[in-house]
Amino acid sequence: MEIISASYALTMTNSAPLVENGAIAVELGKIHAFGPLCELEKQFPSAEVTEYPNEILLPGIVNTHCHLDLIYFHESELAESDSSLPSQDFIDNIIASIEYKHDADPQKVITGIKKGIDRLIETGTTCIGDMTHFEGAFHLLRDAGLRAIVFPEILAGRTEAAQSRFEIALALVEKYTDASHDRIRVGLGPYAPYLLSRNLLKIISQHAKDAGIQLQIHAAESFAEMEFFFDSQGPIATELFPSLGWQDLPPAQHKTPVQYLSEIGFLEAPSTIIGGLHLAANDLPLLRRHLSRVIYCPNTNIMMKHGNFPYGKLREFGIPIGLGTDWWGTRRGFNLWDEMRTAVREGSTPIPKAKEVLQMATIGGARCLGLDHLTGTLEEGKKADYILIHAPEFSSEDECYSKLVSETEPHHVKRVVVNGHILKAI
Repeated sequence: MEIISASYALTMTNSAPLVENGAIAVELGKIHAFGPLCELEKQFPSAEVTEYPNEILLPGIVNTHCHLDLIYFHESELAESDSSLPSQDFIDNIIASIEYKHDADPQKVITGIKKGIDRLIETGTTCIGDMTHFEGAFHLLRDAGLRAIVFPEILAGRTEAAQSRFEIALALVEKYTDASHDRIRVGLGPYAPYLLSRNLLKIISQHAKDAGIQLQIHAAESFAEMEFFFDSQGPIATELFPSLGWQDLPPAQHKTPVQYLSEIGFLEAPSTIIGGLHLAANDLPLLRRHLSRVIYCPNTNIMMKHGNFPYGKLREFGIPIGLGTDWWGTRRGFNLWDEMRTAVREGSTPIPKAKEVLQMATIGGARCLGLDHLTGTLEEGKKADYILIHAPEFSSEDECYSKLVSETEPHHVKRVVVNGHILKAI
């Protein structure tokens, strides 16, 4: 048994206060207790105590959605731009990324994934959701020591690409479900409802429901998507479909993407929506009824000019919200602290408080991945996934949250631990 103590601790459970001289008791990669150091020393008198003065102990950060296999692709795009957060065209990026995946050099993909993993650990991320077309991501994440759900991507393309990717994804689900690795799990990642047929979406959902695995899908993300589902018009119809060699357009649905997914039964499986910006009033009760969750990617939304994230409405309906980085969209890339800083500055209605975005980045993200029984808070029975950050000067709990979000940089993250194993220590 070991007791880890810091000058301050944040459990990130609802309404739990900042704890001075807070600590966790850890054994065999599991948290056995949380509380003031003095209480844990009484409870476990023979435990070894390690103290970290001038640091804050909190749960590891959860990045609910990223594309590690696209890092090299996006770095190439950034090299051609003078801006650290370049404005990009949504449809052009989808087309270009599909083309890239057809011919991607495996070694460059591996190099990009390793770079992304290093950045995740450097910034204090302990758990991720990775949507990928590259099977090697499973092994690279396992070897790095992170906790993850890997979502094999099912994405349409030319000829029979969608069917082929579906079959590959199912094979990966079978392979990695059977492996039953404690930290690395498998889900399914149908990319978007406009890139897969109604029947294939229904089959994917039923398979996920039967297998008890998670789904992630980009939906209600852009105005172009809303336009397409309502009347089969707009750039998805006039640019994206022709680029894929598709001649026939589906009939106008006169529905929102969420209504469409609900109608075909897709949301009956454990589903998380990446995007969720463009929601009609009756979409919200549908998401609540299906226990769906939503992932907020602030910097991507701004880059792609997607619009404002309806934070207040989602919160009102009790829909869990996590944070993701989506693409390697800035020169700093995959830094969830940057996403938090953007979130408290712009991009949603209303703007969330610092404590709220830190909750999205911890317990909210764990809920979006269906892993909140394992991680996301410092509680008895959960895995020992935690980080230690240099404590800023503050005079109140609110200021503590505010400064953590506004000031935390990679060099402030002193220790990163997953399942009791140290991934970073400085």
